[in-house]
Amino acid sequence: MMKTVLISFAIIANLGFPTVWSSSHRFEDDFVEKTLAIIVRGNKAEITYSIGLNKKTAEKVLSEWSKLDAIAVSSDTVADPLKTAPPLKNEVREIELEPDPDSGHALSPELTKKLHEAAGKFISKRLNVKIGNKQLPLKLISTGPAPRHPFAVTIKWELAIPEQKVVDLEIVDNNFLELKGASRTAIKATGDAMLLQSNSSPILIRAQRKLLDDLTPRERKDETSIRAKIGFAKR
Repeated sequence: MMKTVLISFAIIANLGFPTVWSSSHRFEDDFVEKTLAIIVRGNKAEITYSIGLNKKTAEKVLSEWSKLDAIAVSSDTVADPLKTAPPLKNEVREIELEPDPDSGHALSPELTKKLHEAAGKFISKRLNVKIGNKQLPLKLISTGPAPRHPFAVTIKWELAIPEQKVVDLEIVDNNFLELKGASRTAIKATGDAMLLQSNSSPILIRAQRKLLDDLTPRERKDETSIRAKIGFAKR
């Protein structure tokens, strides 16, 4: 009888049913998994940033952001009020990270809401964008719960690209430098935009996952930033 049961399970497994993963695996404390992806099309760039972390780290991050709020940190880099994230466009899905069923931890809806309500404001402040030597503002499009495991929150911005034949784009990520973590970055150009040079993968799922634990804050910032030269055929 037992042999029959085991054979039945083996047959079911081979039919391709999805594996049920344990929910007990969690991010360790003081660890942030993050991705930064850019799509350049025409005179605009769309920037998508996702973070994954456990409950204790999320509460710690929120506490630090509350302290910054209390001392009235400048909000010059935040252009629009927060909105609930709309469904992602197909182009964004092309460079999204596929789910990793053995990492991450889903936060409670209440904690996720608190996190995404603050994330757009404070992550924006620490994401510095330059084209050439000129620092440019980001327009916040949306922030909300991430659509894919293992991430908790996804933020999206829009960036206006100057009317130049070639632009040098740099995005320096100063977020979570004091914490351990891992990062992936990607940049893609579509339409008349051409990616001439970059330090990142064109597809996020194929990007190298960089572990940041043993790096200094300065080295972490360098590893998680994107630098690219972009040309435009019709300008």
